[in-house]
Amino acid sequence: MPRESFLKPVRLKLAQRAAYRCAFPGCNRLTIGPGETADEVEDTGKAAHIYAASELGPRGQGTLTPAQLRAITNGIWMCGHHADLIDKNTGKRYPVAVLKSWKALHEYRTAYEHSGRATAFGFVRSMTIDASPLFAPVTVAFGKTTFLIGLNKSGKTALLDWLSVLDSPRRLSRWMKPRPLHFSLLFDAPGEHKLECDTGNETVRFDLDGHRVAFNHHRIAITTLTKRRDHQSQDDLTNIMNLLHLDEISVRSLAALIHSDTMYLRAARFESEADDDGEVREVLHCTLQSGEEMPFGILSGGEQGRVIMEFAIAHMASIASVAPAMLVVERQSLGIDSAGFALYLNYFSSGECQFQTVVTQFTITDDIKGLGWQVYQLTAPNPTTPGTIEAVLPS
Repeated sequence: MPRESFLKPVRLKLAQRAAYRCAFPGCNRLTIGPGETADEVEDTGKAAHIYAASELGPRGQGTLTPAQLRAITNGIWMCGHHADLIDKNTGKRYPVAVLKSWKALHEYRTAYEHSGRATAFGFVRSMTIDASPLFAPVTVAFGKTTFLIGLNKSGKTALLDWLSVLDSPRRLSRWMKPRPLHFSLLFDAPGEHKLECDTGNETVRFDLDGHRVAFNHHRIAITTLTKRRDHQSQDDLTNIMNLLHLDEISVRSLAALIHSDTMYLRAARFESEADDDGEVREVLHCTLQSGEEMPFGILSGGEQGRVIMEFAIAHMASIASVAPAMLVVERQSLGIDSAGFALYLNYFSSGECQFQTVVTQFTITDDIKGLGWQVYQLTAPNPTTPGTIEAVLPS
């Protein structure tokens, strides 16, 4: 089978849609500029294939036709270095879903910069742990979606505590003890920034781009889903307020934003209803894709998890339209089965999803193996050995 190379018009459009900048996260290198003479242009970018241009190429060709392999939808613009890097070792480290998510994120950022609304873009690139009571020094690179894999007490919650300082420092309170903790976060909001954090002896020090600050002044809004029901809540409205840490007006407004033909919920609304004792409660009525309407309280645990997930997605999508945002999901706590969760994995990798996602779970499951997400395996520390965080290569 011949090599299905991009035609010049396709290559040009890929470059233009990327603003001639590399789509590899954290690179953004300009790939065009003046040549040696006054009338020359130096173009160092490459139109890299997502699915392979040749039959035995990296990532294979899937079920794409020759025309689809040559189409702009199968291309991603990169600098020469990263175009070569993604194809090494048959492309196992950079599967199709990863490259598609990078392309969508890069074009989203470019569109916002072009429209003059660059402040809406944000991307958490990495966390570097220099010293901690749990882990050996390590750098964790974040993709558009990142999985943290580990059993209880492996340190997943600690990483989320430290990551949350991009939004608020309140979760650092339990780390303000006489033990070393120093880490830094590299992120775009929309320009590149570095936030360093040092805690100990009941004090905390933040340095943002080399200047002492009280908190991160380039905030990334972070919402963390840790459970599907607050059993102390009085009704459905209070339950969702507590789970999403939102006020009543915001949750009611959020319900009005839920309208989809592809997710579990088609629509949602709250109604005041009296129970058998005459006490008035706010009941969440869920309209499913079948058109059937069901109260939240009679749904199964996994179905309730999907409702909470879709409220969180609506919340983050609303924020991401005007400011940087990240959704953190503790997968086991939501009780959503693999078939149901597949819908959200597809959404997270799509261009429609304009925020980053971090998902924690106990083990590496087949659904994330196949998609090739950014995946890290955590091991718990013991009395003689610090814990580890290791990147897992897709199989």
